[in-house]
Amino acid sequence: MMKILIADDDSAIRQSIRLILLGQAYELLECAELDEVYPLILKEQPDVVLLDIHFKERTSLELMRKFALNGEQTPVIVLSGAATATEAAEAIKLGAYDFIEKPVSADRLRLTIDRCLENASLKQKFRSMTAQSTRATEILGRSEDTEKLRKIIAKFAGKDVRVLITGETGTGKEIVAQNLWRHSQRADRPLIVVNSAALPENLIESELFGHRKGSFTGAVSDQMGKIEMADRGTLFLDEVGDLSAGAQTKLLRFLEAGEIQKVGANQTKVVDVRLIAATSRDLEKEMEKGHFRSDLFYRLNVVRIALSPLRERKEDVMTLFSEFVNFFCLKFKEPTKLISPEVAEILESHTWPGNVRELRNVAERSVLMSDQRILKEHVRSIIGVSQASKMKALSDEILSLREFKKSMEKDYIVKILASAEGSVSKAAQLLQIDRTYLHQKLVDHKIR
Repeated sequence: MMKILIADDDSAIRQSIRLILLGQAYELLECAELDEVYPLILKEQPDVVLLDIHFKERTSLELMRKFALNGEQTPVIVLSGAATATEAAEAIKLGAYDFIEKPVSADRLRLTIDRCLENASLKQKFRSMTAQSTRATEILGRSEDTEKLRKIIAKFAGKDVRVLITGETGTGKEIVAQNLWRHSQRADRPLIVVNSAALPENLIESELFGHRKGSFTGAVSDQMGKIEMADRGTLFLDEVGDLSAGAQTKLLRFLEAGEIQKVGANQTKVVDVRLIAATSRDLEKEMEKGHFRSDLFYRLNVVRIALSPLRERKEDVMTLFSEFVNFFCLKFKEPTKLISPEVAEILESHTWPGNVRELRNVAERSVLMSDQRILKEHVRSIIGVSQASKMKALSDEILSLREFKKSMEKDYIVKILASAEGSVSKAAQLLQIDRTYLHQKLVDHKIR
């Protein structure tokens, strides 16, 4: 039941409000002394306060200032029969939801309370969504690698330096970028995200630097590029290893001079952008092949953050999975679900070739597919489907047969190593191959 606090030193006003709200689904509280209002709010946590602006020889504006200073969220509707326009304006400025003159109109009071409660509910939902969004971008986990990652972010987030984030697909490179931005000096300015791998090669330069009308077929108007949009803010350039040679050259020029030039333009423009780049490619190897400029690499690689795959930080699996399950229960309005020990064992023994992204997908599907309060064995079948999905995704990439075999071979070796508790000798026995040959495979696949 909603609580409404009537704070007025006039007993007749309090009685009239009680009569107006009679029969409504409210618990009504009363207060006649201004000094007792705030303690009563803290104790009873009312949903709305009807606050008289004049208490004997004092106004409640000072109390409203205290509310604003302390971040008090309880909505206030101010009442008065003798307030000046200045007092009414100040009360609204200090956070009052509305101002009602005495004598109080029954219809006006009921309507204002209804709207006030609805507004408070929307604000609460927004705060909850904001908190969930912030929580969704936190660095979660208790492994040694995750602890080191938190320390690196804390050390370099506030320093205006370029950062290169490396790691396998699905390890959370964008989450790291969001944390670097959120704790930086540019947090009040935008974070602009560009996924180079998702852009056609002929549009990458236009997307990054913008273009002038008529500069190419389809350029029907001037367009601002993502770098210019991030001016005085942060640009997160994901999959930077996929940039074309031309885009790499232009990006290097921007990093050296701080200037951009739109496609089809003659003039340059100075912009102030912090660049955070990420890649799942081995840029050192790409440089050896001539696919990535070494001078651009050294410009990007000021601070390097290398993310470990999920299979190397098993201690994080249950922390992340529990967080994802709670998130999706809230999102889909499902009852809170518990995780059985059997599920925990299944999750911790899986090799997670899709890393955190795969784990999140499994959590989402588990919440949607389970009709029980406790998540049980069906998680095993979901993981099995995930593996099949990965095989389909690999085949959809049109890899060579050799590359496809190599990818699946690596996942299988990691899985057997996990079941062998990291023992190379035992894993070699399970795989029915020589221990020396397995060691060579570990080197080839870069499996630690």
